[in-house]
Amino acid sequence: MKAIVLKNFGGPEQLQVEERPDPRPKAGEVLVKIHAAGICHHDLMHRAGRLPGAPVGVVLGHEVAGEVVELGEGHSHLRPGDRVVVYQRRFCGTCRDCVRGRQDLCRALGLPSIDTEGAYAEYLCVPAASAVVIPEGLDYSLAALACCPIATSVRALSLTALQAGERVLINGASGGLGAHQIQIARALGAHVIAITGSADKADFLRELGAHAVIVSGEQGYSGEVWKYTGKQGVDVAMENLGHTLPDTLRAMSMGGRVVVLGNVESRDVSIAPGLLIGRRIFVQGSGSATLEDLRRALAMIAAGQVRPLIDRVLPFTEVSRAHALLEARQVNGRIVMSGW
Repeated sequence: MKAIVLKNFGGPEQLQVEERPDPRPKAGEVLVKIHAAGICHHDLMHRAGRLPGAPVGVVLGHEVAGEVVELGEGHSHLRPGDRVVVYQRRFCGTCRDCVRGRQDLCRALGLPSIDTEGAYAEYLCVPAASAVVIPEGLDYSLAALACCPIATSVRALSLTALQAGERVLINGASGGLGAHQIQIARALGAHVIAITGSADKADFLRELGAHAVIVSGEQGYSGEVWKYTGKQGVDVAMENLGHTLPDTLRAMSMGGRVVVLGNVESRDVSIAPGLLIGRRIFVQGSGSATLEDLRRALAMIAAGQVRPLIDRVLPFTEVSRAHALLEARQVNGRIVMSGW
């Protein structure tokens, strides 16, 4: 099969097409023919060598939709021809966390392209338990984004117990996470404040459903948020960047809830404990979704509550160009690869 292999850490040119043996499913696995694979910022960080412990010589990618073409031994709820989305991480299925439906907390988690498999390829073998059937009529390219970024955002927002009418701050708003969080928060009845570093993205964010758009400059955005909310602050914040966390905390209301999803610059930040104490701010990290979050995301997409945002669809052979476009921030939403 054709596969795109990370030859060495560095620029997009390090992603090169190779011929690799076709994978065969083991007991309890299924072989999936990949029809669409999204490109996540996590992929860019791995390629650049910014993920501790991540190797080279691997196939990247964890946003994948395709068709089941072969079953391994054992009973399965799937059949050849089923259209599926693949849950982005391996899990044991038997530990305390898996049994209670928190596959994202499983200590046996396998990370795609680090110790299991990646989706920049023609075929992929995955545990049958990780494959979730796509609703009728939903395109592969749209479905590929169901797990990450959409289900990831469903998980993060669910942690806040968001209520209709509450104010939600979303930074990195035009990125893969933020653009979908705007839609999910609107579907839940929230008042959405989108933060972007580019004035050119303002109309795009309003079209997604943002009630207000604030362009962040050298002074940050908390001051503008404070003015916009009449010195009340926001109830909930999605921190998609990481290095902006101190500014986000200054924008919070009393009892505000912050969920940290991103760490794009991979550096430490300074936080004043007195601010957390004084405003009773709750801060929590969030990562991948659960299987139930993935099913919910697919249902929201099928119902039209969330529109997967695809800037463009490119063939797999243009992966280097796709990575370069994402690094240059010349896209709105995701790039999805489909076809060779």
